[in-house]
Amino acid sequence: MAIIGEGYTSEEEQKFRDDLNRVTEAFFEIEPYQTLRDKFNFRGVFKPSSDSGIDEPRAGIDKQTVLGASFNTMGSERYVLTEDNKSLRDLAGHVPYDALVIMVNHSRYGGGGIYNFYCVFTSDNINSNYLLLHEFGHSFAGLADEYYTSSTAYTDFYTPGYEPNEPNITALTDPDHIKWKHLLSPGITIPTPWGKALYDSLDLEWQAKRARMNDHIAHLQKKGAPAEEIAAAKEHYNLESTQRDREIRNFLENSEFTGKVGAFEGAGYLSTGMYRPSVNCIMFTRADYFCPVCREAIANVIHLYTE
Repeated sequence: MAIIGEGYTSEEEQKFRDDLNRVTEAFFEIEPYQTLRDKFNFRGVFKPSSDSGIDEPRAGIDKQTVLGASFNTMGSERYVLTEDNKSLRDLAGHVPYDALVIMVNHSRYGGGGIYNFYCVFTSDNINSNYLLLHEFGHSFAGLADEYYTSSTAYTDFYTPGYEPNEPNITALTDPDHIKWKHLLSPGITIPTPWGKALYDSLDLEWQAKRARMNDHIAHLQKKGAPAEEIAAAKEHYNLESTQRDREIRNFLENSEFTGKVGAFEGAGYLSTGMYRPSVNCIMFTRADYFCPVCREAIANVIHLYTE
């Protein structure tokens, strides 16, 4: 794996090294990476940018960086990609790599991942470890997003009634044909009831609140509000986000289906007609573990590269 630094100035080289060491250790804290740690080599690639951070178009912030990464990619406030593939590959070419990660020097929540291409995550957010693991799940193992309440820049990504290619979502509810049938918990009901209506009411309310807070922060930045006011708005967002994560985790972890594999409706940006394997997973919420189906899919790709 090559981890490319983006938005680090020459004065921030030590910060890049510290960030690299921190996220590498976090990467190996969960399965299947923990068990298969000896299959990986990490290399960091550092080239200084003129400016610290990256572009934030809604806030009117432009930066000169080595890869030109930006928030608001495809119109989504949290999505980060670079369109400068040539610079990315020239920089990555200094080391051998099978998988490519861009680590962005920024505290805002953001990232992105494209299968067999690369993934991006911000280094200084309270959820940076999750962002790396979630986005790498996309780019390395071809895992689908299992969430369906968050807004996205792409609609109709999956066609209801058609089976998607990704290993961790399905449109099929026949236990004899579901793609993870060998992992199904004995006797589990398919589809699996899980309190979806209550979850939806909780999370849809949060998504609206999150959008308002993000709009407020962008407005403050664009109008040149005092730094203290902007910092306070960001801290308020982080506190609210942490509280929301705690509430959602408590709700899901108290489910009778925790740790079991079934077919839980709501996945792949679709509230109905698409199913995920477990009640919770890194690909569904900001959990700190992959479900058994995602773990197996990731391990299969690791073995494909290494054996």
